[in-house]
Amino acid sequence: MEPETVALDLALIAACGGLVGLDRRGAFQVMISQPLVAVPLLGMALGDLETGLWLGAILQLLWMSSMLFGANTPPNETLSSMVAGGMVLLYGEHIAKADVGVWTLAILLAVPLGPLGRRIDERLERINLGLSQRALAAAAEGRIEVLDRLPWVGLARVFSIHAALAALGSGVGLLVIAALHPVLDGALLAAVVTVGTYVLPALGLAVTVSLVRRRRSILLGLITFVAVIVMLDHGGVG
Repeated sequence: MEPETVALDLALIAACGGLVGLDRRGAFQVMISQPLVAVPLLGMALGDLETGLWLGAILQLLWMSSMLFGANTPPNETLSSMVAGGMVLLYGEHIAKADVGVWTLAILLAVPLGPLGRRIDERLERINLGLSQRALAAAAEGRIEVLDRLPWVGLARVFSIHAALAALGSGVGLLVIAALHPVLDGALLAAVVTVGTYVLPALGLAVTVSLVRRRRSILLGLITFVAVIVMLDHGGVG
């Protein structure tokens, strides 16, 4: 691995992570923060759209129940998915082709970042609520320039934290996978491959089916699941 190129890729991951992190709650909200869109965007930025597409599809199934509405704060599926995608894409770019073991490890390592991201979201909201008090005070004093600046302060916090966590998680995760992957052999390797090839897609299908109300939607989820399995069996994901 060349440090300069890795650093550049981490900077791209940070930029993408910050952007989609904004879309999740802070701004835009045009759904680019969903794994199905966010991970392919990351893949496009890092020059591997194909990997981004199939990995984003799997992660979308797994995080389908993470829904934002009202005051509800679900696990941060965006952060978890961006870190998982970052690990896989970095591995494929700088070490070797990402096989089933690599992306399975990446997903398993990134899953805990969902609940952690929720706590960070809640903390950010409490901090940014303080901006409203500053805005009220500034309005009472007639300081319009402060009112113009405060929204950007809140957005900058969200962007910076998501960007930093996406890059840090991807970088650390890459080192962990690079250390673990070579020691996977025998029964351990078979277990990891089984989890990645069948258990994770099946879990994603189960999550999806639990959310649907129409038979047509169940059929669509089943077709998607079968398509993922066929793609895996024919080496579409290494």
